[in-house]
Amino acid sequence: MKKLLAIALVLAAAAVSLAGQTQTQTQTETQTQTPVQGPTFRTGVDLIAVDVAVVDGKSQPVENLLPPDFVVKIDGVQRRVVSAEHVKIDVEAARREAADPFQTLYTTNLKPSNGRQIVIAVDQLGIRFGGARPLLASASKFLDRLSPADRVAFVAFPEPGVQVAFTDDHLRLKRGMERVVGRQSPFAGKFNIGLYEAIAISEKADSRVFAEVVLRECPRMSGFAREQCERDVVSESSNEVRDVRQNTTDSLRGLYDLMLALSVIEGPKTLILLSEGLILDTPSELDGVIRAAAMARVTINVLLMDVPRDDITVAQLGPTVTEDRDMQVSGLADLAGGSRGSLYYIVGTGEAIFERLAGEMLAYYMLGVEQSPGDRDGRPHRIDVEVQRRNVTVRSRRAFVLSGPTTTRRNAEETLLDALKSPFGVAEVPLRVTTFTQKDPASDKARIVFAAEVGQPGGEPEEFTVGYVLLDSEGTVVAGNVDKRVLSVPNGVANAPRDYLGEVVVEPGNYALRFGVVDSSGRRGGVIREVNAWKLGGEEFALGDLLIGDAGTGAEPRIRPGVEPRVQDNLGAFLELYSTSPGLLDKSKVEFEIADDQDGPALITGPAQVAAGAQPTQRTVQGVLSASLLPPGRYMARARITRDGNVAGVLVRPFILDGQGVTAAGAASPFMRGSVAKFDSRIAMTPQVVRTLLDSVEKRFPDMKGPLEEARAGRYGTAAVEALVGGDQAAAAFFKGLDWYSKGQLNQAVTQLELAAGPRRDFFAAAFYLGATFAAAGRDRDAAGVWQMAIGNEARPQLAYTLLADARLRDGQPASVIDVLKPAYERTPADDEIAHRLMAAYLMMGRYQEALPVLDGYLSRHPTDEVVLFAAVFAQYQVATRERLVLPAADLTKLARYVRAYQGPYQTLLAKYLQLMRGR
Repeated sequence: MKKLLAIALVLAAAAVSLAGQTQTQTQTETQTQTPVQGPTFRTGVDLIAVDVAVVDGKSQPVENLLPPDFVVKIDGVQRRVVSAEHVKIDVEAARREAADPFQTLYTTNLKPSNGRQIVIAVDQLGIRFGGARPLLASASKFLDRLSPADRVAFVAFPEPGVQVAFTDDHLRLKRGMERVVGRQSPFAGKFNIGLYEAIAISEKADSRVFAEVVLRECPRMSGFAREQCERDVVSESSNEVRDVRQNTTDSLRGLYDLMLALSVIEGPKTLILLSEGLILDTPSELDGVIRAAAMARVTINVLLMDVPRDDITVAQLGPTVTEDRDMQVSGLADLAGGSRGSLYYIVGTGEAIFERLAGEMLAYYMLGVEQSPGDRDGRPHRIDVEVQRRNVTVRSRRAFVLSGPTTTRRNAEETLLDALKSPFGVAEVPLRVTTFTQKDPASDKARIVFAAEVGQPGGEPEEFTVGYVLLDSEGTVVAGNVDKRVLSVPNGVANAPRDYLGEVVVEPGNYALRFGVVDSSGRRGGVIREVNAWKLGGEEFALGDLLIGDAGTGAEPRIRPGVEPRVQDNLGAFLELYSTSPGLLDKSKVEFEIADDQDGPALITGPAQVAAGAQPTQRTVQGVLSASLLPPGRYMARARITRDGNVAGVLVRPFILDGQGVTAAGAASPFMRGSVAKFDSRIAMTPQVVRTLLDSVEKRFPDMKGPLEEARAGRYGTAAVEALVGGDQAAAAFFKGLDWYSKGQLNQAVTQLELAAGPRRDFFAAAFYLGATFAAAGRDRDAAGVWQMAIGNEARPQLAYTLLADARLRDGQPASVIDVLKPAYERTPADDEIAHRLMAAYLMMGRYQEALPVLDGYLSRHPTDEVVLFAAVFAQYQVATRERLVLPAADLTKLARYVRAYQGPYQTLLAKYLQLMRGR
């Protein structure tokens, strides 16, 4: 709890004075940076990092400048510019990234942000009541021109004032702006004394000005009355100046606190300050603010609002309006100039100025300036930057401060808090984070599960300091935690990063999850993810998020959700349905799909199992999809929910197919008809089969006329008796075994047929029925052994080969099938039943090259057989992938014909195979 409280306090403090933090890495805002703890670049010598804005006459950023184009002087001495990196914000790229569907599915710090940090600040004591309204309306329009990656904060200072921490929620920012009215009020006195005059009288003892004021304000007075009026003028002047000085002190303190809050956030920031003036005693009053702005890498652009002379809140026009206004302007001009910003005069709404600022904040130069030993003394050093080009304006800070080296190492918790306070991702440790929302079983609250991938793929388990905070829409911390945890790769997958799972139960609403880690060497990683925890309880119909993961091969798969789970062969999926009406849930159906992308056609489709949940108003949905036919790569899993035949929702999640997929032997065997057919004992007793086998018995026993006549009449028991009377025990055992088999008495049949077939299984008819008896009893291996020995090298009835092949396939021995069927297929290549088994065996063994001619031959006779069409394209894809072949045009034409002819459920998958083969 203490750690959680520390996070809450730090973030709350950041949100308070952070309302003015900004992310503007702008072209014209290239500010001279003042690093506090060390050089930014490493090029053999220590360098000072100086960010500088260079704009042309149209306020457009100037590009293609090189180090020799810059002249940098520090304390009047020219220094060598070692590097000049042009940093440019790509707004269109940021918009494309925001439109990427993957951005809504997970958040990562792996991509550098194309966003800027922008603070819009209002000096409440420097603006009349209602004076900022027109300008803030323009600021609202300015927000609409920013990129989705920009983060904006808003603050009205000094306190109390509206504060909105860095966010991309423009509506929240606009609502905050609407609440600002300004707190400056004109000084109320009995005399009309200008501020310029009051300062001259109370602080400078200017007798001339005093005499002029007394002459004007104490007309026709003499004696005691005049003396009292003179004392009142002095007193009122002192009070007026004291009020102004106090307002200035309060405003500078609020601005300084804002700079300190921004200093803990990495990266350059732009502050847009709205004010009507700032009256200083001396410019040195700004030193603390300017130094803090330099350390925080904040550029202050001041929007100076016009003060109308016909202000109805003022009883009469002041006597020194021009002088007073000059003092107000000079203070803000010094502030902007000292912080590498500009002063803009605003008349009206200021829309043109905001548009200009939006362009100027798009790029800057980061200069690497050679450092000397005396720079790192903790004192301010003047810096001057020029560009050796005409008609350009250079904006840089007036000074920088470098602190001395420190050997104090911050602990992991402190380092983690810095990462959590950043309004952007911190990428020293790679992170990807996603969230899942479900209904809390014990209440109507939302259960948020968050999953993270931490670090590079692979590696041994490692201890990390891990923390998160969950902020509500008002920036309040509602949950958080920091602890040390050993993270490891899920399921031992070699090419996956370490993972983390956590959860929190909150009220439904919109939240921002800040997640961060620190590894053992002190490197940080952090991301910010927006979380919509929808209200799921008490709704007419609602869906929980889709959870997916590797289902393994067990009978009861358990999935571990992740950012982009890695799946070997089987994809497991789970979600929950909620409704106040159980009848609606009963009408709902769910199908799981795998597709190449979020909106693409399904490659694989499978039904889901819908079961009753913990409550009558809840259903759980789960299923497993085999992904073994898919090539390895990235895919989207989808859950398609329908109700009364209409689509009620589609949920998506990405995953990576990591397994061998279609390269695995046997992947296509379920698609081969007959390859795993269950043995039907009746097939051995069809009239044609019995007649064929009895004919073979007659050839073996030519003198056995009577028993054969009885057997052909179906009287197998009588045939057995006659054969036994005739003295032929083997024939008698065969007929008796056949009799038992026909009656389903398998144990008795085995006894007689074993005796008849002999140890060498040279009595083929007896061996055939012995194998059939074993197969009928589910003893496929015994059946196949008998049949294979009986077939030998002789040509046997076609059924013997197919039954042997089926038994071997059911027993998982496709190699034996090939040994038996290959010679048979060569003798009768048009035999479809043999071809089917041989195809299946080749595919199960992964011998795709040998399967191709069998598949093509079959399709020449049956060009619309969908199973074989699928297998043919599949096998050719395997050959092309394994051998890295570029297929000839004739083969591609043939495959295209197969794909067009296929009308089954895997049209999209076959088209994908063909596309991949064409692209080789």
